[in-house]
Amino acid sequence: MSNRDIVNAYYEALARLDVDAFEALHHPDVIYNVSGNTIISGRYDSFEALKTILPLIFDTLDFEQFQFAENWKIMNDGPDGTTAIMEAKGIAKNGKRYDQRYAHIFTFRDGKIASVHEFFDTQLANESLDFIGKPPCQTDGDFRL
Repeated sequence: MSNRDIVNAYYEALARLDVDAFEALHHPDVIYNVSGNTIISGRYDSFEALKTILPLIFDTLDFEQFQFAENWKIMNDGPDGTTAIMEAKGIAKNGKRYDQRYAHIFTFRDGKIASVHEFFDTQLANESLDFIGKPPCQTDGDFRL
């Protein structure tokens, strides 16, 4: 599977909310760097660590009215990695709109995702997902380039 195929499968699994297929695309020691100033922002040094924040996101969204990976486009695919933009649209459980755009920078190792740098509108996430005032998640450190 090419890096482009892996990224397409990543978004397809996210669109289906297929956490098992999503996890299978990642190296076990994948590093996620989540930008911004939300309760989930920071660095996660394994998929197991990343899985601790998924419920914080998924539990805020009304999946009858919300769709992750409604659209995506691979913007660059080269030997050092792949960059893509993804759109998610819909309603949070609190009734607020959460139309979000994400930029992802992927690197790969052994045919799996080795790292992801994720950028998104953190103010929108804080306001629409009611993150304001909640304690930050335990991370493995600060966002790193």
